[in-house]
Amino acid sequence: MKKLETLLFVAVAAMLVVACGPYSNLSKEQQAAVDKKVQAAYVRAIEKPDVTVMVTQLIPRGLPTKTTNIEYKLTLKDDVVNTRLPFIGTSHTPSYGGVDEISVVFDDEKVDLQKDFSKADKGQYVYKFKGGEGYYKWEMTLELYDDGNARIDANCADGRSMSYYGNIVLRD
Repeated sequence: MKKLETLLFVAVAAMLVVACGPYSNLSKEQQAAVDKKVQAAYVRAIEKPDVTVMVTQLIPRGLPTKTTNIEYKLTLKDDVVNTRLPFIGTSHTPSYGGVDEISVVFDDEKVDLQKDFSKADKGQYVYKFKGGEGYYKWEMTLELYDDGNARIDANCADGRSMSYYGNIVLRD
């Protein structure tokens, strides 16, 4: 039995060495150069703007953070926004004639995009815009970072707010 455990341990260790091999071949300088190229690609996509943010976490105000495995995303290309994000929370105004389904919806909507790149030297780029389809209109803040992370804040005029965390997806 001891021999079987030892053999299993050696097999697992060998698989780990093989799986991690390509990463260990790069020197620190080479890895830094690769990281710089990826960072530059994020900055080019952000400044254009031509970004897609894949949402990984939903952060409702006053409720626990939820990790999502559903592909929620926000796409910003030039001044056109496309997204359909869920809202989790309580309604501050009643809806008449139906279910109060609240979502952050922009279906290829052209928006007045306001840029704030004052913290670009620290890797933070901010876009603000207003709009949305349906009964609720949203004030959106999109914070993009040169390391590929993103934060989306959605605020509604009647006090609803929700945040989303995600990652920027680079196109080929």
